[in-house]
Amino acid sequence: MTQNQTSQKTNDLELWTNIRNGEKDSLSSLFSLYYSCLFNYGYKIVPRDQFVKDCIQELFLTIWEQRNTISEVYSVKSYLYVSMKRMIFCNLKKYKNYKKRNARYAEDFLEENLNFETWIISQEFQAEYKSKVNKAIRELSNRQKEIIKLKYNHGLSTSEIASLLEINRQSVYNHVSEALKQLKTYVHNTPQTSAIQSPLYATGGTYS
Repeated sequence: MTQNQTSQKTNDLELWTNIRNGEKDSLSSLFSLYYSCLFNYGYKIVPRDQFVKDCIQELFLTIWEQRNTISEVYSVKSYLYVSMKRMIFCNLKKYKNYKKRNARYAEDFLEENLNFETWIISQEFQAEYKSKVNKAIRELSNRQKEIIKLKYNHGLSTSEIASLLEINRQSVYNHVSEALKQLKTYVHNTPQTSAIQSPLYATGGTYS
């Protein structure tokens, strides 16, 4: 091991110890130090920019959340690479399950919110109507948009969103419920001629 490698390893271990002791600046330093390396490594496994970036963010968030229980490591670099690979495959599995879940939801339309939530993420309704819905989403509060994106674009559960945003599960539920209520109101106020082909209307149900 060269002198530079030895010095780097020592610095990494110091940062790791500081993180375990609750020093957030050390987490930021470690993030900056390894971001590019982890991105290049992750991109070789899954060549999707945003997916890899999200995995890196989630990895460091997990390290911070588990700082009180994570153990000492011999090599921080090895730990980060192994954890990054595990995070990528875990999220790929989660994404695959999410896609299957959406397909199943699209077939069932079992209950009011389920119908409406499935309709929101459906790719089959008219382009004009989709544009109107996107406009309605843009009128939500920043927090509502953030949570809706995490839930429906990234497939995170209520618990995962609560952990990521550092709020309680009830707050997540309230934001989602209020956002859906606003969007549903918008849908009901949209002329049926523009929405007649959407899955919401295709079920023939009422949602008031």
